[in-house]
Amino acid sequence: MKLTVIGNSGPYPKANGACSGYLIEDGDTKVLLDCGNGVLSILQDICDVRKLDAIILSHLHSDHISDILVLKYALGINKKEGYLPISLYTPQDDMDMVERFNYNDAFNIIPIDDNKSIKIDNLNISFQKMIHPVDTYAIKIDNDISTFVYSGDTSYNEELIEFAKLADMFLCESSILERDMKEDIPHLSPKEAGEIGKKASVKRLILTHFWPEYNLQDIIDEARYNFDGILEISEVRKTYGI
Repeated sequence: MKLTVIGNSGPYPKANGACSGYLIEDGDTKVLLDCGNGVLSILQDICDVRKLDAIILSHLHSDHISDILVLKYALGINKKEGYLPISLYTPQDDMDMVERFNYNDAFNIIPIDDNKSIKIDNLNISFQKMIHPVDTYAIKIDNDISTFVYSGDTSYNEELIEFAKLADMFLCESSILERDMKEDIPHLSPKEAGEIGKKASVKRLILTHFWPEYNLQDIIDEARYNFDGILEISEVRKTYGI
């Protein structure tokens, strides 16, 4: 498997960047995790969007889903005879939003919850509900050779530690530096991401979902306080082997 970072900012992109979007590939299989603002433009440099096998949305906040509302036109307007809708897996806690996703049957919309597991070609995919103001899910993907876990957006919780246990790659949000953290902020700091990675004994920790005004060195330095394994800052357009 491999991961390509399409966007890594939140809640808005920095100049020439994009919000959350991550492409997982295993052979010819392509699964997009989240599709925030700016993702569609960059994604088209990397792959034909019509070749996506599935899209999975971790939750329904705009910095993770807004380009779905544009992608539906790219797919729906260009439909050809024999076209099969792309499977779009999504939480269902805001049905008004979910109903806005489709245009001309571009997507086959499928609900997710933490009891659901799916298989896409050789990929086994499962979910764990996280702590956030809306229904949010961490996502685990394995191909019987390696395991990838994506935190989504969440506050610190023990379930994420267990869910990420022994992952070959853990892609974890690191939104708010400890100096700016308040009790009512439902996100992880880089320090907390490092602690989760250490407790879960992950082999490789990739930090993502950055406040666009931050110095990235401050983020990695804070995570290093708790995590002494392979630690990297996600980079837009960069591909990582899992």
